[in-house]
Amino acid sequence: MAVTQETLPCGDSRFSVYVNIRSRAMPHIRRQKRIKGLKTKAEATRKEKKLIQELSQKVAQEEGHGFTWRMIITKWAAEVAQPSYIEKSYNPTTIRDYVSMLHRWTESWLDRPASQITKGDGREVLDRVIEEGRSRAFQKRVKNTINMIYNWAIENRAIRGMPHSPVFGLKVVVKQDKRPEILKPHEIRKLLYEAKAQDHDWYFIWAMALLTGMRNGELYALRWEDVDFDASLIKVERSYNFKVGEYKDTKAGYWRSVPISSELRSLLLEIKNLSRCEYVLPRYILWTGGKQAKILKMFCKSIGLPEIRFHTLRACFATQLIGSGVEPVKVMKICGWKDLKTLGVYLRLAGIDERGVTEGLNFLPKSDEKLLLL
Repeated sequence: MAVTQETLPCGDSRFSVYVNIRSRAMPHIRRQKRIKGLKTKAEATRKEKKLIQELSQKVAQEEGHGFTWRMIITKWAAEVAQPSYIEKSYNPTTIRDYVSMLHRWTESWLDRPASQITKGDGREVLDRVIEEGRSRAFQKRVKNTINMIYNWAIENRAIRGMPHSPVFGLKVVVKQDKRPEILKPHEIRKLLYEAKAQDHDWYFIWAMALLTGMRNGELYALRWEDVDFDASLIKVERSYNFKVGEYKDTKAGYWRSVPISSELRSLLLEIKNLSRCEYVLPRYILWTGGKQAKILKMFCKSIGLPEIRFHTLRACFATQLIGSGVEPVKVMKICGWKDLKTLGVYLRLAGIDERGVTEGLNFLPKSDEKLLLL
């Protein structure tokens, strides 16, 4: 706050007042105003006092609305990243993914007071997710993340006057999920045969994915020191995050071992003879840039196979093992799944839960059987 004096060319004096009020509790809330051309200092002083009162009331009113949604997200991210946060342990990458997702899908909310965002706003966000064709799982993830951060903010009194988040109780209306595309054994062999015959740059990468079930980032991060030929095991203990360009723990958060089969051993030795790098697989610019799915889809289309995603190679590995009789719990351990829900998806794809269970329904009459009437 200040009263300043200015001398005009004619020799007269004029006074101006400048008042700046910022909230101590919520620094983003600020009000300021300047008045010029006042004839006396006494008048300027009166104006200053009136402005201080007026702007202070406006700041207090805005404080009642609370933090903006952007600030709530930032405060949550900073809080849960602290080692002292005991409610739940978050991987730094997970926190960044949540923040990025909310900035993407709730962009129109960011600079609005979080307490003034309504269910109508929530419905608009979920409708947009649906319109852009995202999966049901992703739609639920957006909704659950909004709910989670709103609940955290309400419990910590960063948002006042709201019992629930704007998406609480809203149903995600989506079309029925399609059955995931999966390659049959002969299609897997065709994929690798054609890639090998055409000397395709990605042959080794696709073959490694199909013979190990490793995730995309895990394959990228695999080093020769992780391959133990004597024990016939690959140690999978880290992954590469393509979004932020850094190495991290595996998705499950712990290391695991993948057995080296005779086929896989042969492939690894072939790669090793060509490799001059600490990493097992070549470091293509398109791979580093996250284009692995596009490359695979284009190649599959060119040879008449379903245009699968890169992650489908991992699904092929899992379903072929389960379908060939390997115990599901062992597959779960090799693939690094934390819960049975994920395993259930692959059990359905492999069809082993259903296969043969109806053989005991001997309903139809046999040719040499007489019907007994009771």
